[in-house]
Amino acid sequence: MQIPQIDVTSLYILKYLLEEKHVSNTALLLNTSQSSVSRALQKMRVFFNDELLVRTSFGYELTPKAEAIKLDISSLIISLEKLSHKNSFDPEKVEGTVRFYGLQPQINTMMPKLVAAIRERAPNLVVSIDTTPKRHFEELVSGDVHFSLSSHEPPTSEQNIYRKVVAKRDFRLLMSRNHPLADQELTAEALRDCHFGQISLQGEKTLSFEHKFIELGLADKKQRLSAPVQLTNFTSAPSIAAETDIIFHLPTPFAVAACQDERLIVREVPEPLRLGFSHVHLYWHKRFHDDPMCIWIRELFSELFEDNGMYA
Repeated sequence: MQIPQIDVTSLYILKYLLEEKHVSNTALLLNTSQSSVSRALQKMRVFFNDELLVRTSFGYELTPKAEAIKLDISSLIISLEKLSHKNSFDPEKVEGTVRFYGLQPQINTMMPKLVAAIRERAPNLVVSIDTTPKRHFEELVSGDVHFSLSSHEPPTSEQNIYRKVVAKRDFRLLMSRNHPLADQELTAEALRDCHFGQISLQGEKTLSFEHKFIELGLADKKQRLSAPVQLTNFTSAPSIAAETDIIFHLPTPFAVAACQDERLIVREVPEPLRLGFSHVHLYWHKRFHDDPMCIWIRELFSELFEDNGMYA
């Protein structure tokens, strides 16, 4: 059998180019020049005998062949990275990228401490963090990230995902210091008539604790809680709360951090409305379970966060 020669560096660049569909973004992501990305694309066009990326009025789009080989290229790059790590894993010498996905509250709480430890012990390891709202396990399954930080459960059909508890999770109410209930006792009955902000990360149609109002007989399918503001991420929630009568039900560390803005206060959720005890998990796919770099990262999480009672 004759194996064709291939430029592995160009293949690596192509992996990210097919994901980004943008030459300058890919160059920025890989810390290289646009001309290097363009040269790699040209080499891969010759190798695959296909344009791979075609320019349209909306930018670049993938050809059918590019769509067909995209996942195979990603799997191949992952395998090459694993082989490289198995050769001899030394944190002080390892080069490459470890990729994380998570939402802002968990990333903001946990990653600074982790990144600091990685910078000290593995200075040549690049940490890539994606906080774009999306389904939490898609990129884990596809192999585009090594780890996901999430309090969600993976699909029951997905049997190749591992996890470990890395933090606890609870919630607070974030509101303006001028809100009518700011200095009042908070009860489920009082909150029933308030206006809330809906943060819908995966297309959720109900507020995270609305079912508690329903259990108390304070709401039903016809008489829903008022949610006149709907967001797809956490970023603008604090500024909206500060200027309006909107209340946000948010993970505690994120809500507390938002109160650096003196216009805001954080209040405890009344006992009858509190969600069941939950955790934040570090998730990884079976394909990375035995990868030495990923084993080292998991051990680092255990060292930094296990049994320390952190909320995220």
